[in-house]
Amino acid sequence: MHRNVKSQKKKKGGGDISPGNIAETVRIAAIVQKGMSTGRSSYVEMRALGRLTGRNVKSQVLAIKSLLNDVHYKPLLNLVSEIPFAMADGYVSTLTPNGIVRKEKLDQLISIDSDIVTCLGMIESNLKSSRADGRQARLESTAETLTELLDERKRLVDSLRASSES
Repeated sequence: MHRNVKSQKKKKGGGDISPGNIAETVRIAAIVQKGMSTGRSSYVEMRALGRLTGRNVKSQVLAIKSLLNDVHYKPLLNLVSEIPFAMADGYVSTLTPNGIVRKEKLDQLISIDSDIVTCLGMIESNLKSSRADGRQARLESTAETLTELLDERKRLVDSLRASSES
């Protein structure tokens, strides 16, 4: 007897490591590497880098938000909710109008984003930890660092925009 095939919905949130996502990550990494070595890139490539970064951060933020169900962590929930919007752009601004990559600025932006992702990982780890002693203090300290990093990123992106408009 024939059985109908049921369609499967794609899971939202973290843990989606499909071959397509891995292939895209490798492709974007190669593009960034090429841009850093040649000093040239395109707006399309930088938008793809921003899109990939945003998607990865958004999935991590969704995972953290699902763990933040306690009222005591309301300020942290608000901060974490802002991150995808704060990281929505910036990579395109590392290009000059003629396609030259500002290597040091791109390196700074990647470094800040890496630190932000590390902080998100620390928050997630603290929330999943069975040790409750000192959790609040660790989360507050990490949230403070995260706020500083987001401010630093905003200043960098604003300066990049200002220099490309002039």
